[in-house]
Amino acid sequence: MENKHKHIAEKEDELLKCLKCGTCLSACPIYAETKYEPAAPRGRVALIDAARKGEIDLSEVFRKKINLCLNCKSCVEACPGGVRSDDLILRARADLVDQGKFTLLERLIFRHLLKRGRLLPPVARWATFAGRIANKILPEKNPLTLFLPFPDGWKERIYPQIAKTPLRKRIPEVVKVKNPKMRVGYFFGCGTNLVYPEVGEALIKVLTHNDIEVVIPKKQVCCGTSIYNSGDFKTGIKHAKRNLKAFKDAKVDCIVVNCASGGLTLKKEYKELLGVDFDIPTYDISEFLINVIDMKKDFKKPEQEITITYHDPCHLNRGQGIKDEPRKILKELPGVKFIEMGESDRCCGGGGSFHLKYYPISAGIMEYKLENLEKVDPDFLVSGCPGCMMRFEETFLQREMRQKVKHPIQLLADAYPDGKKTVD
Repeated sequence: MENKHKHIAEKEDELLKCLKCGTCLSACPIYAETKYEPAAPRGRVALIDAARKGEIDLSEVFRKKINLCLNCKSCVEACPGGVRSDDLILRARADLVDQGKFTLLERLIFRHLLKRGRLLPPVARWATFAGRIANKILPEKNPLTLFLPFPDGWKERIYPQIAKTPLRKRIPEVVKVKNPKMRVGYFFGCGTNLVYPEVGEALIKVLTHNDIEVVIPKKQVCCGTSIYNSGDFKTGIKHAKRNLKAFKDAKVDCIVVNCASGGLTLKKEYKELLGVDFDIPTYDISEFLINVIDMKKDFKKPEQEITITYHDPCHLNRGQGIKDEPRKILKELPGVKFIEMGESDRCCGGGGSFHLKYYPISAGIMEYKLENLEKVDPDFLVSGCPGCMMRFEETFLQREMRQKVKHPIQLLADAYPDGKKTVD
């Protein structure tokens, strides 16, 4: 007999840990917005347990409730019993996909588009262009909006500007230096490649300035975070194996990443969730600069004074345990006044594709961030995740706020002598 709960069964012991105390309710940003028990970690764990026992089916209703999660890991951090509800939810989604509960759009994107890297930039450019046109010409209550892939909040959205030339076409496969200390592989990720190539260029400048030879394998593909987070573990495994081979062939000492989700994927989730032993040492760029090498501090005199604050990406802070390293870099920079924002580690509501599917909830979660941001009133919101950067940038544009968004590596690159500036 087919096991409909194969992936859940692999972590069945996690279900038994739940004390049903409700501590997770106070930590979950979804519950804070909805006050809906099935949208809280305790409720989702109860649903998963009921499905495992055969008390409920893996129905469309079950799928909708299980999908209503950011995977921000706040519940895991708060849980006194140590329940990995984040893993349970992803495994439940995998069982759903195995049972055919997978949308046509997800199949198209995850199983076809993302594995063909060359198609991604033109398709992304076309999709964002189409979204902007729809925003301008379609009335808010036009029946045609029902056919949009993500209809909720579609009129409010500002789509990211896709770079004319993606990062992978801007840089050579190997960036050499004289007398290199290390040979490091750079995994750039989709957000950096398509939307923020200047972040990748800043990272390469910083590494080469620190006498690091950088290898950017052309055969690397999307890390697969959005793929396996949607439950498509089989396709996620294929991406993991392709990336492992690409970096093994490159013969690097280690890998650096400037994306919080990409780093979590390569470091932990390939092995823990997908069973692929990605055994190349991997570091977030801030972790690498602070803990692996002694980064140079030959900073030039600043041209202007700026005030910044920092947003902790969920997958960097709770996912990888990296909180102090970005701050240590930022506080070293001349001409930079760092002010800590209240609740800096609270989720911004991005959650990968979550804000596309559940835009009103995402917008409500962002309100908490804005309240704390306004108290600081910085010139720049700095964050180590392109996904978070996009979410903040969209919000700032919607509200015509003066703040701009940067990655920590951009500020560091600007502080080093020579090179193109990213701070305006």
